[in-house]
Amino acid sequence: MLDEPDLAPGLGWYLDAFAELGSCRPLGMAGAGPIPWLALDAYARRHGITGEDFETFAVLIAALDAAWLTHIGERQKCA
Repeated sequence: MLDEPDLAPGLGWYLDAFAELGSCRPLGMAGAGPIPWLALDAYARRHGITGEDFETFAVLIAALDAAWLTHIGERQKCA
């Protein structure tokens, strides 16, 4: 990936989680929807992410998801 961001050490797994959770995203006539909270919860339980770590995880994944959805929406407008 040419525009791959430089991440602080230890943050790459958030991108890995985001990529895995993307498969849970609902798709419909209007396009892609946000990653469901239940998918975040299941992923966190599977990986032992609890308490404040879960709150951080959920906020960061939601922010990545919102940015991705915005990017996809802009690409669809140009198509």
